[in-house]
Amino acid sequence: MKKRIAFRQLGRTSKHKWAMLRNMVTSLIKHERIVTTVAKAKELRKLADNVVGYAKKGNLRSRRKANAIIQEKPMVTKLFEVLGPRYEDRDGGYTRVMKIARFRVGDNAPLALIEYVDRPGEIRAARPPKARRERLLAGGALKDALEGVGIKSIERSDDITPDEADVLTQDAGK
Repeated sequence: MKKRIAFRQLGRTSKHKWAMLRNMVTSLIKHERIVTTVAKAKELRKLADNVVGYAKKGNLRSRRKANAIIQEKPMVTKLFEVLGPRYEDRDGGYTRVMKIARFRVGDNAPLALIEYVDRPGEIRAARPPKARRERLLAGGALKDALEGVGIKSIERSDDITPDEADVLTQDAGK
């Protein structure tokens, strides 16, 4: 009976699997969207989210841990200067795995697309993180943005006079 198996084997030795995942996370940082099999994408999601967590911390220890995983030095720089600040408000879920309706030609394996969320040109817009939503709603930035576009807010009073109530009921009866 298999218990507490943490990762998929993916039909490879552990060294080969680790090298493949390191190459894939480097490609994901470089292109911000790649197509692979569903099983590989689900395994890659864990590693990619951990690497973005290192970038959010931004200290020397985190940079060294990211250097140990990512194959190319310019991608480490991109991770810490672009992706880390992008996901500062988001608590997790930096990647999205979507199954695509295409299968690999040689072995008919199901394919998936893995991409970073909150990036320009993404397929489906991500829900904004809770901290960003609260900041927009509390600070009035949403109201200012809507007024800038030309949408005016309606000042609403909960106290309706009896004359207004009569007018509303007459309009509803028509």
